[in-house]
Amino acid sequence: MVQHTLFTKYDYIKTLLVTVLVTLSAGTDFAKAQNVLGARSVGMGQAVTALANSGWGLFSNPAVISARQSTVSFFGIRYYGLSEITDMAAVGTFPAKWGVIGVGAHRYGFELFSESRIRIAYKHSFQGFHYGAVLNYNHIAQGGGYGSAGAVGLDLGIAAPLFDGGWIGARATNINHPRYGNTEEPLPRELAIGLSYRLSGIALFTSDVVKDVRFPLAYRGGVEVKIFERFAGRVGVTTLPATFAAGFGYSFGIWEINVVAQHHAELGISPGLDLSLNL
Repeated sequence: MVQHTLFTKYDYIKTLLVTVLVTLSAGTDFAKAQNVLGARSVGMGQAVTALANSGWGLFSNPAVISARQSTVSFFGIRYYGLSEITDMAAVGTFPAKWGVIGVGAHRYGFELFSESRIRIAYKHSFQGFHYGAVLNYNHIAQGGGYGSAGAVGLDLGIAAPLFDGGWIGARATNINHPRYGNTEEPLPRELAIGLSYRLSGIALFTSDVVKDVRFPLAYRGGVEVKIFERFAGRVGVTTLPATFAAGFGYSFGIWEINVVAQHHAELGISPGLDLSLNL
């Protein structure tokens, strides 16, 4: 009985601390889930707007979704070591003669606050110009009897090669200005433009400029270096919020695994992992 009481008190205190953390960070992007997902993407500072043939393009820029092969991927990241503040996502992309179809699901949070997304994407290309769109259903729920609400958003993206090894991309999220239910709470709206350059198959450099309508201009950058065959190392940085990330990726056969650790300047380290199956 004493042991049960101690565990109950521990769970209550932990839940209270998590709630306070989310409340205090309510004015920042980190109060909510990250929009860009995938361990490789996070490891490169989320600077993936122009990252061609991306397995997680459905959550960044639909125009860069890979058309090479069908892929199914799973991702999770635990923020600051707290199981209650975790992003979990899955994505699948399926090329066809008339384009690429992508589907994805994402959940963030715990019983007192959670955010879920279901995304359906279409991507196509014409004479080197790539374009795509995502229909996105967002749902938030608050515990304690505060209810829930949903909204449907539309994202658009474009991308194109500039020269050998170089790409440019741009995206706009929630262009239809959606709001949750009957409230005045809008979904985040962003505009982003990015560049990427692959140097002789050894190193990949990416950079993004991102403008959320609610916040100042933010910058993102990342580098991926091929260390040896099938193994790559990555580093990335973001501003607003200020983060640094490092990770690696290894591919073997039809499988690929990516690991990342993202450090927030004030809140600490968030470890993440994704696993992809190339069909």
